[in-house]
Amino acid sequence: MFHLGWFGTTGPVNWLSPSGTMYDWRKPEIFQDVAKLCERAKMDFVMFADSVAIPSLFCGSTDYYVKNGFMIYHDPVPTCAWMAAATQRIGLASTLSCTFYPPYLLARLLGTMDHLSSGRIAWNVVTSTKGGENFGMEMPEHDERYDMADEYLELCRQLWDSWDPNAVIMDRASGVFADPSKVKTIDFKGKHYQCRGPLNVVSSPQKHPVIIMAGTSPRGQRFAVQNADMVIAHKNSVADMKTYSSQLRGKTADAGRDPKSLKISYAIKPVMGDSPAEAEDKWHKHLANGDVDLGLADLSNTLMYDMSQFDLDKPLPKDLKVQGIVGKLLQYTQSQGHMTLREIAKHESLKETFPIHGTPEQIADVLEHAWREGGADGFHFRQMLQDYNYLVEITTKLIPVLQKRGLVRKEYSGTMLREHLFEF
Repeated sequence: MFHLGWFGTTGPVNWLSPSGTMYDWRKPEIFQDVAKLCERAKMDFVMFADSVAIPSLFCGSTDYYVKNGFMIYHDPVPTCAWMAAATQRIGLASTLSCTFYPPYLLARLLGTMDHLSSGRIAWNVVTSTKGGENFGMEMPEHDERYDMADEYLELCRQLWDSWDPNAVIMDRASGVFADPSKVKTIDFKGKHYQCRGPLNVVSSPQKHPVIIMAGTSPRGQRFAVQNADMVIAHKNSVADMKTYSSQLRGKTADAGRDPKSLKISYAIKPVMGDSPAEAEDKWHKHLANGDVDLGLADLSNTLMYDMSQFDLDKPLPKDLKVQGIVGKLLQYTQSQGHMTLREIAKHESLKETFPIHGTPEQIADVLEHAWREGGADGFHFRQMLQDYNYLVEITTKLIPVLQKRGLVRKEYSGTMLREHLFEF
């Protein structure tokens, strides 16, 4: 069997989507309804992307981003807490940046969240490519951010381990709350961080939150195979999935880990119809919605480089250097180096990855093939919050077909996210 998740945002991205609803994203109802819908379908997790800044790279201004509701988000952590209150089993993942959160506060925050959710919390670890201007700091270089993140993760782990799971006694007869011999200072002294400890949050149900990462650049992959429980990836074909899965599992083994201890989930956004003809029609309408300016603005933000200065009808320069997501740049300068910037921009605006369209049965065929041949452990639906009707369609039409074939779970066997992910 394979795993399923939903990956979206807490903001108004796709607010003009034809599959949108009358929900107001600023208010709480949609978040609990999304969580309950995913839980009824027995998905593993709901995950939120995040950013701490409105970009200003495209044409040197925040104007385009504000006008189009881009990178305007609620904080994902209280959002996940609100969703946890309405659910019992679905995992909940927040994106949090090592670059901006002090490690002690983040370890405390996620320890608390793991308690309040009864062990269902995950951390999507990012190092951030932007946002320093909101914190009065210069952004470190790409590889330096990962060097700092290695140390950051080690510090967080030591803080989570500073309380033994059996430290809390709460013995009324003796008046002892916790055994001091089972709570330790850590006296962490690294190149970038120092911390005495211990954490003032007791050991949580999972002990450590599930760690999720993207791992696109070579340095990012090295970071992921050393630290992650799950990697999320975007590939355009089963062949690309197979290559990436094989390489990442090889690197995981080289890092001294069991390759099965690292799950790989691929992004999908299937376009579905009740008949092949309807699916084909919806697919062509979807492709027609590609917006060049939106794609340029998005890519500028991703790469940390203003795309408005390049010729739309030529490929990106192969020697382009960026401080943003290097894996995205390599995609368009190497594996898809023939594409013009105009084509790239349309592609980016659609957030298209591993293109699939068809009936629920046809899409199930494709996903089963990708799972068996591409080395995938699972897939996450890459769709925005406003596309609630799309999520209804996925959970009521596609997932029942997958369940009937025995490809995904019909019931949860555990209560915690780590149990879901490593059940199979």
